[in-house]
Amino acid sequence: MDTLHTVLNRGCSTWDREGISEQEFRGRLSRLRQGMKERGADLLLIYGDSWRYGHLAFVSHFMPKNRGALAVISLEGEPALVVQEPSRNNPFSKTLTWIDEVWSVGQFAQGLAEALKKRGLKPKRVGLVAVEEQMPAREWEKVNQTLAGAELLDLSDVATSLRLVKSSSEQALLRKTSGILEQALALVAEAARPGRKEYEIMAALDREARRRGVEDFRFMIARSSDPRVGLRPAGVSPLENGELLLISVAASYQRYWAELGRTFCLGKLPPEAAKSYGLANGIFRRLAAGGFSQPGDPLKEIPSSSARESAL
Repeated sequence: MDTLHTVLNRGCSTWDREGISEQEFRGRLSRLRQGMKERGADLLLIYGDSWRYGHLAFVSHFMPKNRGALAVISLEGEPALVVQEPSRNNPFSKTLTWIDEVWSVGQFAQGLAEALKKRGLKPKRVGLVAVEEQMPAREWEKVNQTLAGAELLDLSDVATSLRLVKSSSEQALLRKTSGILEQALALVAEAARPGRKEYEIMAALDREARRRGVEDFRFMIARSSDPRVGLRPAGVSPLENGELLLISVAASYQRYWAELGRTFCLGKLPPEAAKSYGLANGIFRRLAAGGFSQPGDPLKEIPSSSARESAL
């Protein structure tokens, strides 16, 4: 869920070593290096910032609070992490990642040069993941100069393919994130009363989710009293008795995002809404049970099957 939000990630910043271990990250590193060898790359750079950090967190577990960070991975030895931040932040940054070598610098090129020098490495073929797309242009220009004419390769597909397969630890973290959102949404029944402002509901859910350790939280709402507008951020309008609310929330816990939505009614549910809910609920349950399709059926047939069901 992309919404307007603060530049600084202000949520909980920790590494739960019981939830996801260093051993898991080393396994990911090994698989990334296999992809490097298959593409003939002798260096891999993976970038992430405070907005989009999925690839970076996958290999390092690091989440930038603001600005960005660059993972530096050679074919042998330990990886390095270059973080654009004041040096005073270095001790804290090291608590967020399993990577021991963390360079806190003003410019990425400076930290990259130090990491390459320490390894005695002059790369000839450099794999890139989210670097050209996300790194600020001025920073990328200097990083490119540091690479001294090395051939550049896009290895985003390698990282993406590895991230698509979730380990048992990752699945557990996703369930944990979903559980936190369930607990936050459970507050709506108490918090959403006629006369209360939309932002007050958001604040109550935000507080509950952050109290349970999420790093980031998003909230969107749609109201039957204003059917022309779909999901949007919370505003100052008060809730009205008898209206329907669609609330969608998303959160990140230990770098893993989940999103949930639920419909609420302030007061007695109108007969038309009750009928629609019953119909939709039945269709979704049949979809989940495979009632509209069989293994091997084209996916495009599923919507038409459910549409015929709703017309009955």
